Amino acid sequence: MNLVIGPLVMLIGIGAGITAIVLTIVLGAAGFLALFIPAALALAGGAFVLRGARRSRLQIDADGFTWCGFLGAERSVRWEQLHQLLPPPSGTSRTVAIAELRDRSRIEVRALWESPTSPGSLLGDADHSTAQNALLAAHREWLSGRR
Repeated sequence: MNLVIGPLVMLIGIGAGITAIVLTIVLGAAGFLALFIPAALALAGGAFVLRGARRSRLQIDADGFTWCGFLGAERSVRWEQLHQLLPPPSGTSRTVAIAELRDRSRIEVRALWESPTSPGSLLGDADHSTAQNALLAAHREWLSGRR
């Protein structure tokens, strides 16, 4: 969804910039150049949303899994470090799973690519079952290959 919203906000910013130029030329009033302020804000905001949406991911490979949210650093867990995957606690709509490591520390695998104000989050718990099942299947596959 954010892959669509970001460019649309940027398009609005471009439209506001063009409107500022046209109104300044046609009406001869330099006051319309003040529209460049919201135009610049729309361009920057749209670029921010688009960047965040493009970097947000959960990637599963043979070595482990890596996830990165809208903001924040990329995190990863290697299968050798993982003891088990636990279901998320109830009421946490953005947590996909809890990764319990061999040293008994726990890491939340958070699906930050879904906004806490998105309609899906506001109407109830988000459905992350696809990502949960993919993580569990990949971990089971890795475990079966180790035996």
